[in-house]
Amino acid sequence: MSTDNHSPAPTASPPRDDVMKREFTLWSTFSLAFVFISPIVAMYGIFGLGLELIGPAFWWGWVVTLAGQLTVAITLGVLASRWPLAGGVYQWSRRLVNPRYGWFAGWAYTWALLIALSSVSYAGAVFIALLFDLDATATGVLVVLAVLFLTVTTVVNIAGRAVVKFVATACIIAEVIGSLGVAVYLLLFHREQDPSILLEGLQAAPETPFMMTPFVLLVAIAGWSFLGFESASSIAEEVKNPKHAVPRAIVYSLLGVGAVILFTSFAILLAIPDLQQILAASEGDPIIAILAYHFPPVVVKLILGMFVIAFLASLVGIQAACSRLIWANAREDELPFSGWLKKLRGPSRLPSNSILLTGVVSILALLLLQNDDINTLLVAFTTVGFYAAFTFPVLGLAIARIRGTWKPGERLFMGRFGLGIAWVALAWLVLEITNVLWPRESADLWLINYAPLIASVGVALVGELVYRLSPVGRGVVRPSNEAPARTPAAPAPSEEN
Repeated sequence: MSTDNHSPAPTASPPRDDVMKREFTLWSTFSLAFVFISPIVAMYGIFGLGLELIGPAFWWGWVVTLAGQLTVAITLGVLASRWPLAGGVYQWSRRLVNPRYGWFAGWAYTWALLIALSSVSYAGAVFIALLFDLDATATGVLVVLAVLFLTVTTVVNIAGRAVVKFVATACIIAEVIGSLGVAVYLLLFHREQDPSILLEGLQAAPETPFMMTPFVLLVAIAGWSFLGFESASSIAEEVKNPKHAVPRAIVYSLLGVGAVILFTSFAILLAIPDLQQILAASEGDPIIAILAYHFPPVVVKLILGMFVIAFLASLVGIQAACSRLIWANAREDELPFSGWLKKLRGPSRLPSNSILLTGVVSILALLLLQNDDINTLLVAFTTVGFYAAFTFPVLGLAIARIRGTWKPGERLFMGRFGLGIAWVALAWLVLEITNVLWPRESADLWLINYAPLIASVGVALVGELVYRLSPVGRGVVRPSNEAPARTPAAPAPSEEN
């Protein structure tokens, strides 16, 4: 019996249509999550709102919210160390409970990201308007600028990962100068107030209901600032050594952003010469009035330019996460038009169709929400959406542990401490969702009071319809769960960064 000693050499197999290239390191994963949250966006986006509604004491809202969100970040890090898959929130939820539960987690998270694109672009449009001396108080002007912002964001993401990484690096440089640099300068040379200013606005009037007190309100407003740290998990299948890198990127990005926000906002609040004068002089945002008081016009313009860079980078990060989540759902045939949405294009294997869809939908959301209270509504919608999306996997982990189905078989991120903190995270999420949804306006403004709740119910009902129309919902494709053949991930190299 003869053997063939001249068998042909193996040839390289063509790239799979459902596997993305691993081109992100720990640093670039951290960078993407960092710019997603972005201290400039997270702080300046609601600084004026907090200062007008509460006063300097709103600073404490960031302290409380950072502590609460840290428990969530640790919990999500635990899940990311077990399942480092694209579309993290969606993937973890479906494995912890069942595919249908995971689908609705992904649906909630998708809409949170889409509204976040609209919200951040609108907040950033204020600084574009100020940079080019446009009317920063005109809703129509800001909506047009926000649409242009989203268009540029979509082009950057479709251009490829190299461009995304370049924008992320530019953002970090802008953060160092625009946040830390400005803060150090103001603290050293232009301190106008004592630290006691941080207590102004904290006292509630007699007989004020607890949910209407400034402290509770400031925690609700600050909830908008610490969102997006989980975005590191959305690109997990593009990361080298993801079980090590992704959990750390989630937690480190939150801590890094939190430290910058607390320090920078502290310095700016102490640089306020006269609060009432600043609020009266502000056009679009009081923080510009504070900077204009201490810096010459040319420097203010340069700072505004850095703000715009930071907002662009944040939008790029949000859209990258959202498009990967849609792609992950489509890869499981769990969305209408999944065949088109899950296509990867170009040598870098990018989900270009999903990226394009996120740009179109977020622009439509902006156009539909045009009114005088658009900023307040977008902040509330974004906050509720993210906290609801976080609740799905955190609650799913609690369900799995109660059922006895949580058996990882390996040491996960932060060990037993990480699992124990998950219960605190669940309590925090429930309390904060209740806080943000609580009606605080007068009775005649019922639409503003209940818009986030109405929108949440609407998203759930539309989600049920979309699920029924999807291949999985129609029974055309059977849902996969623990180790689906349709969701392979490229093998992780050994490099850690």
